[in-house]
This record gives sequence, C-alpha cells and structure tokens, in this order.
Amino acid sequence: MYKSIFIGAAIAIMGFAALKTINEKKPSATALQTKAPVITGWLNDSLVPIIPTNVSGYKGLTVTKKSNPVSFSSALDNDYYRTDTINRHAFLYIDTHVGEFINDNATKVPLNLSIVIDRSGSMSGDKIKYAKNAASYVIDQLQSNDYVSLVIYDHAVELLQAPVLAMDKASLKKKINSIFPGGSTNLWGGTEKGYEQVKTNYKQNYINRVLLLSDGLANAGLTDQKAIALKVQQHKDKDGITLSTFGIGLNYNETLMTDMAETGAGNYYFIESPDKLAGIFSKELNGLMNVAAQNTVLKVKIPQGVTVQKVYNSKYTVKGDELQFFLRDLFANDSKGIMLYCKIDDNTYADLKFISTLQFTKTENKEMVTLENENLLHPMPSYEIYSNTFNEKVIQQAILNQANENMEKALVATDEGNYNKARMITNNNNNFLKSNAKYVSQSPELKKLEAVTVSYSTQMADAETMSNEDKNRMQKSSKESNYKIRTKKQ
Repeated sequence: MYKSIFIGAAIAIMGFAALKTINEKKPSATALQTKAPVITGWLNDSLVPIIPTNVSGYKGLTVTKKSNPVSFSSALDNDYYRTDTINRHAFLYIDTHVGEFINDNATKVPLNLSIVIDRSGSMSGDKIKYAKNAASYVIDQLQSNDYVSLVIYDHAVELLQAPVLAMDKASLKKKINSIFPGGSTNLWGGTEKGYEQVKTNYKQNYINRVLLLSDGLANAGLTDQKAIALKVQQHKDKDGITLSTFGIGLNYNETLMTDMAETGAGNYYFIESPDKLAGIFSKELNGLMNVAAQNTVLKVKIPQGVTVQKVYNSKYTVKGDELQFFLRDLFANDSKGIMLYCKIDDNTYADLKFISTLQFTKTENKEMVTLENENLLHPMPSYEIYSNTFNEKVIQQAILNQANENMEKALVATDEGNYNKARMITNNNNNFLKSNAKYVSQSPELKKLEAVTVSYSTQMADAETMSNEDKNRMQKSSKESNYKIRTKKQ
C-alpha cells in the first residue's frame, strides 16, 4: 500500500554523519521480497542524511534530454548501491535549465496580474509614495492584451480595480495615486483577494501571477505561516496561479514572505530602500516577458523497494508511487534543482529504475513537450566499481542542501534570540564546508554559500549588542542570500 503523507514547509538541519558499513550476509534470491515504494514527506526533522565518503572516482552517469531552450537532467550520487550493508541510501538530483531566450512581440506571452499593495499605517511617507510609483511603472509596461487588477489592504481589504485590459492606463494610475495609508496588516486577506481576481480572469496561455507588496507583519486575518503556505500551494497546483513577494524596509516578516514566494513558484525580493522599488518591479516584469515554457509539471516515479525520506527545494503532491511537482512557468536563464534522498529497503537487491518526466508547453509555438529520463541504480558488482562510480555534481548539491538548511536553522535561532545556538550551528556549518573543501572549491554555488556562512558568523559575534535595525538588516540580507542560493536565482 502506498503511504502518502504531505508535510508542510519545515526546514531541517542535517547532521554531519559519515557512511557506516554494516556487514551482513546477502540473503538468497528466494528470500528476497521487494516492497512497494514509500514516500514519507517533504522534510524530516529527525533524519540525518548521509553524505558519501571514501570516494575514489566520478564515473556516474548524468542523463540529459533537451528541447531547446529547455534542458532536463537527472543523476544519482552513484549508479550502484552497496550490497554488503543494510544502511543503503541514494540521492537523486533533477535539474531543469532554460538557456538564453527572448520573446519577440509575435510570441510574447500576455499577462494576467493582480498588484496587491499594503496600505497599513507603517507604509506612510516614502514607502507608499514609491509603492505607488512602482505600481504605475508596471501599468506603463503592460500591453493592450494584458490584464491587471489592483487590490489594497490594511485591516480591511479593498478591490480598487477589478480585472481589466490595460488600455486606459491613465485611469488605472489615477486609482493608484488615490491610495493612502491606514490601519493594521491583513496580509493574507489582501493576497487572497488578488488570487481571486487572477482566478476570475484565468487564461491558460497567460502568465497568471499575483504581485504582493508589504512592509509589515501579518497581524490581522489569517496569520499562521503554515496555513498561508498551504493556501499558496493550492492556488499554484490547482489554479495555476503563481506569486511573487516584495518586502519593503526592515520590519516585515521575511520568513513568511520568502516561504510564500517559494511555495508560489515566484520570486522574493528584499527591498531596504523604497526608492529601489521601481527597479525591482522592472526586473520582475522583464523576467515575466521572457517565459520559455508554461504549465510545467515534473513527475518522478519511485521504484519498488525504495523509501523517499526527504525532498529538497520544492513542495510536491503524491499520487501512488509518483511525486508531482507543479513548476508552472520556466523563464530565460532559469534553473530549478530538486533533490530526493532515498533509503533502499534492507531486503532489496534488485535493479532499481527511477523515471523522471518533464512536461511543458513551449511559448514560441504552443508545442506540448514531454522529456523522460531513466536513472538505473544497480547492486554493486564490487566495492572497487562502486567507489569509482560517484557523481560529483550530485554530491555537491547534497552538500549545498545540507549547508543551506543549517544556515536556515541558525537564522531561526537568531530570530528566537538564542544567539549561542545560532553561533554553534554556524560554526558547525563552517567546519562542515571546510571538511568538504574539495567540493566547495569546484562549485560556485558552494563558494557563495561559504561566503554567506563566514559573513554571518562574523556578524553574529556582536549579536547581543546590535541595534534592532542592524539585526533586522543582517537577518533579511542573510535570508535573501540563502534563498537565492537555494533557488538558484543568482
């Protein structure tokens, strides 16, 4: 029986364990029974993933399929698994990448946007001024076949403009200029109203996205982060609507805003100075205008005899023995990496086949494309062959995910005021990266993460005496850097 349990967005810290060898007599063929695959959740806090050690060579295969400009690759950390131990694990790393791609006017994908603006009391002064300027900038960039709606919120939510074609731009900007700051922050109420507008006017071949702008904490309406993330995922998976979040200043909840953007398959931006808003919105729009693929879904079929214990970097749904990831839109120069950590059942000694399927619609010609990769995991014929058949990139990504989660744990500890714990985690993370220096030195991503970890460790030395402003800046800047590394948004 398949076990399908959905686990929310908990972030785990992975330990620094080495591969253990437990000698065991291999059972006879008649004694072997292959179990159905089991999928136990997104992240498991109690799990200690095992990074491969005693690596002799990197002859592991990477399977790649292409349909320009989309490239789809998958690889295991080793093409073989141990037969002399009951402690057998495997990493499966799946990567989608879009190269250079520019939509011309003939193939530009139209937009269906809802701009959701925080007008709470804390938005007074320059914040609301630049927020209105940024929203007006968006209006100016829209074409006559683009749809837009405007939502504003404080403790109450107001639909300022229902979905309309962006033809009368003067009227739209006049409504934006009428916005003034008010009360508290019903962040989810405003976001949900934005989703409703996009859903009302949803179109299959449009980019359907909510743009959420806020400077504060969610303190009215729904405020629970896990409940909000679940609703965001439902809108992405079921309604096909994505979400980008824009955090202004130093007093908003960056953990919530980051989680919403990641779950919603959009982008997260930390904007300390309100005068940078227009430039950030320009970056967001330029990305939306160069979408290469839409309605993108990744499916991973898990073989019998394997238990998926952990999935990194994306929320998913489970259907039988298959994981489904609704990636939605793929943009020019966009990469997405997903890692599965699997346990091979103790009584399994057969060949194992992981089948990964990427389905999407090309924007340039509306062609529906299916790319399929097969990764075979064999029982090792000898330890020598096993030790020489690792995949360097997969191990790098395993280290990256582990170190990234450790950083998240340190950031959470600081948020909770437990500075000694944060320093301990950060120091351990530094040591972990140093112990894997040969991988770090060959990976630009790991080098960036190492720099973030070292910088954070240095700043944390003065955590007790920092002003609240400096502490908020440190947290938001570090979380944004960690987010960009994790999501490959460099």
